[in-house]
Amino acid sequence: MKGLLFVSLWVVVLCIVVQPTALRAQGQAKIMSATGTVKSVSGNSLTISAAGGKEMSFAVDSTTKFVGKGLGTKQAKQGKLTAPDVVAINDRVTVQYSDIGGTMRASNVRVTSKAFTTKR
Repeated sequence: MKGLLFVSLWVVVLCIVVQPTALRAQGQAKIMSATGTVKSVSGNSLTISAAGGKEMSFAVDSTTKFVGKGLGTKQAKQGKLTAPDVVAINDRVTVQYSDIGGTMRASNVRVTSKAFTTKR
């Protein structure tokens, strides 16, 4: 009888310890990555042409981080940067994103190369 009580107590303790860990794992979205050429950009979205010509659209918001050459200086001068401040059509980017409820939300956008532009 004592053995059964002891085992039951350990099962309850184990369930209490394991449950929060399982819930945290469910709450964390898997971070994925895509590389491609920017096809369109706005204040709240970014669309790229990825491998095989597949178009991928990402939601961007105030928590999206932008990384690239010169962006630290630009941010110091302008303050918070938005997607159109940082990326332009034909720029090459790598996007880290999570699929949250069917929406691909960009958490990090790295500008790997800027599109060639001519100055007049």
